[in-house]
Amino acid sequence: MECVKRYLSPKEASQYVGVTESTLQKWRTIGINLEFCKLGDAHSSRIVYDIHDLDKYIASKKVKIFRGLR
Repeated sequence: MECVKRYLSPKEASQYVGVTESTLQKWRTIGINLEFCKLGDAHSSRIVYDIHDLDKYIASKKVKIFRGLR
């Protein structure tokens, strides 16, 4: 059984979602609806992303195309 990493660093998350790390940082600053966790205290905190939240974000971006009946 393969063990899947649940929490990703910003670098890993950016690769997973397909954007740059700086884009993720901008999204955190302006409040784009992509959840993240801030671990540690104010001086030594680190950001991680739950892979399940990344999957939900990606799923929310699906585009459905409906073709008219012929």
